[in-house]
Amino acid sequence: MALSACGPLVRPYYNRDVGGWVMPNSSLTPTAIAPKLGPLSGDAERLRKVVESYLGVPYDFGGQSKSGMDCSGFIRQVFSEVYGIRLPHSSAAIYDRGQFVSRAELRPGDLVFFKNFGFIDHGGIYMGKNYFIHSATSVGVSYSTLDAPYFGDHYAGARRLTGGE
Repeated sequence: MALSACGPLVRPYYNRDVGGWVMPNSSLTPTAIAPKLGPLSGDAERLRKVVESYLGVPYDFGGQSKSGMDCSGFIRQVFSEVYGIRLPHSSAAIYDRGQFVSRAELRPGDLVFFKNFGFIDHGGIYMGKNYFIHSATSVGVSYSTLDAPYFGDHYAGARRLTGGE
């Protein structure tokens, strides 16, 4: 049986509430396929071109290049390229930067963060229509929705960075 690398990777996950393995909704799973976000303008369109140039780059803990990157390395690289902003290589340290943004006020370019066991352990870049792009350990740089398994339950908040950060 041949495996295809052309579509989204959909894997079952264990759900304690159900007491077994569950096949997730494929629209909520990390995917290297860019969703239809509609037209963006100015910096947001430039941001989209840069982030999507990294789609499919594999996950590599501590990495920050096209050969592999982790979530904070991805954010760091993109914000350096698009905005000229230097950021630390840690999601928790990046979370301490910028201005708090409510989930209802998210706009493309805002950073979204997730926590596990009380600590910020993951981050990504919000791109609109409930989608964010990040480097996921399972599939590398990919799009996910904020309501996807794990992300919906572990959402910690969002930050908006300005030129002086």
